[in-house]
Amino acid sequence: MANTLDEYLSQIAFLRDDHWDVDDHKELWFRAEDEAHHATHLQPGLYRPRDGAALKPIKELLALENDLYEEFNRCAPQLSDRPIGEDWDAYFLMQHHGVPTRLLDWTDGALIALHFAVKNKTPPFKSGAVIHVMDPHWLVDRLNKNPERKDIEKRWAAFNKKHPFDTDEFTWENLYLPEDEWDASTKKLRTPKIPLLWDSPHVSRRIAAQRSRFMIFGSDPLWLSKLAAKKSSRIHTINIPASALGQMKSALRDAGITESVIFPDLDGLGRELRQVWDARH
Repeated sequence: MANTLDEYLSQIAFLRDDHWDVDDHKELWFRAEDEAHHATHLQPGLYRPRDGAALKPIKELLALENDLYEEFNRCAPQLSDRPIGEDWDAYFLMQHHGVPTRLLDWTDGALIALHFAVKNKTPPFKSGAVIHVMDPHWLVDRLNKNPERKDIEKRWAAFNKKHPFDTDEFTWENLYLPEDEWDASTKKLRTPKIPLLWDSPHVSRRIAAQRSRFMIFGSDPLWLSKLAAKKSSRIHTINIPASALGQMKSALRDAGITESVIFPDLDGLGRELRQVWDARH
């Protein structure tokens, strides 16, 4: 638990230097969540059911995601001030503009994650927040050793051998793109179960400002939360109690971490001034 900014940063330093012994040049990843959403912690938007509702079958959710993806690709170009590339470019932009996907947002900035943890909290604070801290290098190593990783690459290579003009033999990551009806009916193209870590290009100013990193989930919505529960896990949770939220907000503002910095556009500036209004009126 962290009640002050100093305590928060001290716990991160302990994890890096003493507990995990992560080299200084390697980045940790951070993710903010509301403690009230514990039932769906470490799960992407596509896999979070409405309060009290049961999770739809994964097959249906993957089909729904593809419908949203195709509609975004159809409509987004006329609304964007820059060309939108196909495939991954569109998928990351779709997530960043609020469409539910299998992408789980992370940042390599500890203070940025803390900002997301407290930014929508207003007095009286009814619930606290949590920051998940992860060693991504440890996770990449685990994923590379996972038996399914070899199966994924073999499936893609076998498909590419029969369709050499449609695919590239080295782009097996494309199995994680939204799954259309043909993919779902073709065993070699089905969405993998294990997730994939991805360094996204900075396709928008927001992604750059937020130092965004992404995890692309496969077809198992609980894969990461089950891993985090293991004793050997290098995923640690820092709790920010409701009683500390006001102080954390003030400390972040003093550190220059504000809404218009995290969202470098007029909407971000407007929300920042709205937060001033909420605090003073």
